[in-house]
Amino acid sequence: MEIYFIFVSLFVLLALGIPISVSLFLSGMVGYVTVIGLSSGINALAQTAYGVLDSLVISAIPLYVFMGQIMLKGGAGRDLFDFAQIIVGRVAGGLAVAAIVASAIFAAISGSSTATVATIGSISIPEMRRRGYDPRMAAGVVAVSGSLGILIPPSISFILYSLVTNTSVGKLFLAGILPGIMLALLFIVYTVVAVMIQRKRPQASLATDTEVAAHVGESVGTGASPSTPLRLNGNMFLSLFMIPLVLGGIYAGVFTPTEAAAVGTIYALILTLFFKRTLDLKLFWKSARDTVLVSSMILLLIAGAGVFGNALSLMQLPQALAAWLETLRLSQWEFLIAISFMYLFLGMFMDAAAAILITVPILLPALIAQDINLIWFGVILVINMEIGTVTPPVGLNLFVVKSLHPDYTLADILIGAAPYALMGLVGLALVIIFPQIALFLPNNM
Repeated sequence: MEIYFIFVSLFVLLALGIPISVSLFLSGMVGYVTVIGLSSGINALAQTAYGVLDSLVISAIPLYVFMGQIMLKGGAGRDLFDFAQIIVGRVAGGLAVAAIVASAIFAAISGSSTATVATIGSISIPEMRRRGYDPRMAAGVVAVSGSLGILIPPSISFILYSLVTNTSVGKLFLAGILPGIMLALLFIVYTVVAVMIQRKRPQASLATDTEVAAHVGESVGTGASPSTPLRLNGNMFLSLFMIPLVLGGIYAGVFTPTEAAAVGTIYALILTLFFKRTLDLKLFWKSARDTVLVSSMILLLIAGAGVFGNALSLMQLPQALAAWLETLRLSQWEFLIAISFMYLFLGMFMDAAAAILITVPILLPALIAQDINLIWFGVILVINMEIGTVTPPVGLNLFVVKSLHPDYTLADILIGAAPYALMGLVGLALVIIFPQIALFLPNNM
């Protein structure tokens, strides 16, 4: 009976619009009071919240957020998008493909889905619309490819998953690389095919970016004149160097993930202050302020989820759930499919961080009983939540795109994102069917 009470209290609080972290604290307190009383419950709440946050792994989160904010405010997104245009700009739908490539690269720098969408979307969507792309497709490709930020390392979602499962952050980062590349390639394949189909229609003017640019008197680049095409420059390579610096340092054993975050932050400061000279005092202050806001939200969510999860453990819910699932005699495949449907549903209502912190501690005994590789499951979970970033009513990436371009309706963005979300489901199925897509690098490096 107590278990029903704690969940009812959580759902009521969420329905009233109370922030998720506060709802978790209050619901957890309800559980403590029910099981061990008010005085002991208050002590347990304080000790649990402090104990959850007293972790070296968690200290990496503000650093990765700060690193991403500096690169965002310092204009690294422009460098990456221009680089992607040079590489793929002449294929059919090259500008949309460049947005996907730039999103994948920026995701490997920022580790944030919303930051990736905000950065690449503010640059690429106006370019695509100016050159005759379907406005819905322009919005959809950015909304979905930006979700790679929670899969391609360094990923805050993987850090949180590592925290609650006690798995290696480095192995989770490695596990996200090939699935992230695979999803980016699926998005690219769909884009090229869709644009080639458009080219065959009489009303279509979108043959290649080069042809469209010539038609409107623009170059394949940033809207400059044809006499000033994009060229590779040092800023592009300096921005790209962040990836081998941070990830290479982790995988070579030079840095721990937390140390790599600190090194990456210092490199971002040096790059934007002294080489690019795009980060002034005002932008630095905005970077620091946004870092505090985002990090505080995440840390409060971690503490609240720790209290809520500890209360559920006192009620023996994880163990009871594992025992119940064992009685169902589900195969590993059936279990994973059922859990994927659950996360796809949760993705409609909460972000990846909340879903991981609330559900994984409950499911962990069942995952162990099913002998499911926790690294593999972490990738499956994050891909599910990646799709959730573009599913209403709480698809964060949809709202980020709309905030960038208020003339869009949410329906427009959702229609444009739907085919790419289907490609995400194809990628999810491939990772479930072929675990080595996720496990090859962790098992061999």
